[in-house]
Amino acid sequence: MNPRIRPILILALLSCLIFHPSSLARADGGAMRLRQRAGGYQIAAFTSPTPFRAGPVDVSVLVQDAATGECMPEAQVTVCLNAAGAGRTMECPATTQAATNRLFHAAVFELPGPGRWDVGIAVEGPHGPARLRFEVEADGPAPRWLELWPWFTWPALVVVLFGLHQVLVRRRIPPPNHGAS
Repeated sequence: MNPRIRPILILALLSCLIFHPSSLARADGGAMRLRQRAGGYQIAAFTSPTPFRAGPVDVSVLVQDAATGECMPEAQVTVCLNAAGAGRTMECPATTQAATNRLFHAAVFELPGPGRWDVGIAVEGPHGPARLRFEVEADGPAPRWLELWPWFTWPALVVVLFGLHQVLVRRRIPPPNHGAS
C-alpha cells in the first residue's frame, strides 16, 4: 500500500467510528420491544431512541399477516402511551407516512419525563382487531451536548485534515541543497 494513502485511510476509518456512532442514528426500528402473534397478525414493536428517554420518541410497528408473513401496510395502527401511576395518556395514530420505511407504521411522541410507560398498540385490518401491550422504562432527557457535539467537533476535523495535508506536502518537497554551487 502506498505510504501516503495509508494515513488517509486510517483517518477515514477513525472518522467513521468516532463521528458517526450508531446509537445516534435515527430511523424506523430501534430497539425491538415486542414480537407477538395477535389474531391473524404477527406484530413487532420498536422504540427509538436507544436508550429510551424523555424527549422526542418514535414507536414503530411492523404488522404482518401471521399466515404468510406479508407486510400489511393497509392496517390501521394506533399507539397509546400511559405514564404508570401518573394518569397521563397520549394517543397517536401510527402511519406509514410518518415512517421512513414504508413497511412500518410510526408514531412520534414528545415524552414529558422519565419513568415507566405502558405502551398499547391497537391494530385494525383485514383479520379484525388486535391489541397488545408492553412496558418500557424511560430515562431522563438526553444531555444537550449530544445534540450539539457535531457543531463543536467539525472544526477539529478541519484542523486534523490540514495537519495531514501539511505532513504529506512536506514529505514530497525535497530539502534545499545549500552546499551545491
